[in-house]
Amino acid sequence: MSSHAGVAGVVLSAFLIGCTEATGPAPPLSPPSRPASLSVRPTRAMVNGARVRFSNPDADSVRAGYIAADGTEAGVTPWVSGSNTSVLVLGLAPATRYLVWTEAKRGSATAVGDTLAFVTEALPPGLAEARLERQRGGPLSGGYTLTSTMDADGHFYAVAYDSVGVVRWYRDLGFPGAVADVQQQHNGHITAGVGPSHGYDSAAVHFVELTHAGDSVRAIVATGSAFTDAHELIVDTEHGSRVADYLFGYDIRTVDLTEFGGGPADPLAGHQVLRIGAEGGVDTLVQGWNRWSEHDAVIGPPLAGDFDHPNSLSFDLDGGLVISYRALGAVVKLAPDSRTVAWVFGGTGNEFTLTGDPLNGFGGQHTVRVLRNGHLLMFDNGWNHTPQRSRAVEYALDPATRTASMVWQYVPEPAVFVPFTGSAQRLANGNTVVTFTGSGFLDEVSPDGVLLARMALRSGNRSYFPYRTQRIRSLYRYEKP
Repeated sequence: MSSHAGVAGVVLSAFLIGCTEATGPAPPLSPPSRPASLSVRPTRAMVNGARVRFSNPDADSVRAGYIAADGTEAGVTPWVSGSNTSVLVLGLAPATRYLVWTEAKRGSATAVGDTLAFVTEALPPGLAEARLERQRGGPLSGGYTLTSTMDADGHFYAVAYDSVGVVRWYRDLGFPGAVADVQQQHNGHITAGVGPSHGYDSAAVHFVELTHAGDSVRAIVATGSAFTDAHELIVDTEHGSRVADYLFGYDIRTVDLTEFGGGPADPLAGHQVLRIGAEGGVDTLVQGWNRWSEHDAVIGPPLAGDFDHPNSLSFDLDGGLVISYRALGAVVKLAPDSRTVAWVFGGTGNEFTLTGDPLNGFGGQHTVRVLRNGHLLMFDNGWNHTPQRSRAVEYALDPATRTASMVWQYVPEPAVFVPFTGSAQRLANGNTVVTFTGSGFLDEVSPDGVLLARMALRSGNRSYFPYRTQRIRSLYRYEKP
């Protein structure tokens, strides 16, 4: 056994008391054989991960434990099948010395293997300045903040910061020209929309799907459309298997825009909402050119590249699809299992009477999400407010009576206006994370709107701010945040 085993064993025995699941009376099984740790090696995609290899201990399940040599942090990985001969460790601090061991379990009996020393490497130079920097209150309430960053040379990364703003996971995305949606899907994988497009350019864009170890699984494009929009991707899964991808595509047509201050034959993009099945079949759920026109755009004139500009997708509680159209200033619901529009909230086609909102609605919104209570939470960029200001706002909708009421909002002090990008996310603890990306900060606020923490978004490229952020609970698997 390593000379570190005695130290790690003392820490392990105390640490695992609160980490081993309660299993009731132990079954009459003999303990598993003790796993023999063989090596610890860094993951290929990042310095924050390591793979621990060991001999098969003939166990039901196995996991790894770790502790920083200075005692500042410790953790264990989730249990995995006992047939594995290696375990992935994620979320390690860069340039830090760790003690790592393995543990095997059969029934309620466990056996702890050898302890090995492992030193993580420093972050790549381009990520040296990437962090969330505490401005007020804090730290954040837990989990990781998933987003993107760019270094001084224009190199893009997907990154996850811990609650005090340190990079704990990343993936080098290269020089794609832009990165939009970065999020953890329900299968635990992380997807990123990469490519030099704003949702209306003649440019090659795709989504990349990454394992939690950072390895590429596949590329996803808007099959059936001329171009792929990188604003949102939902990988819909059932029992762990992929069912379909939901995303936006678009094509560019020549349109007479003279009445909007343009020319008689200007290029204009219109979008499609697509469902691409696991076997490759394509359903066009909404063909934007058939449903709306440039006359429905409420942001403009002049029109900037497209007239609809969809930017988020979310499933309603009944399975219907809720779509945010920024340029239309509208949120649209598709009825479940159909192509029909169930309702339109906001914009020229608004069907709802709104009450209780001192700002009288929303404009240029981003990241519209259906909450567990059925309400809509969104980042309201506030194009229609006088003076213009951005906020997070929650609405309760009654589709039967076509009435809506504002039930919650958060406007920072002093007020800011973020014309593009931004996100709002409700957490399981009742707090809300509101990211004013264009102004370079995110706030975590309590249910009664009190600011708990403000973190500044820092990167090597001072002019870059991400599209939005997403709080995630685990780097290993999806858990409701």
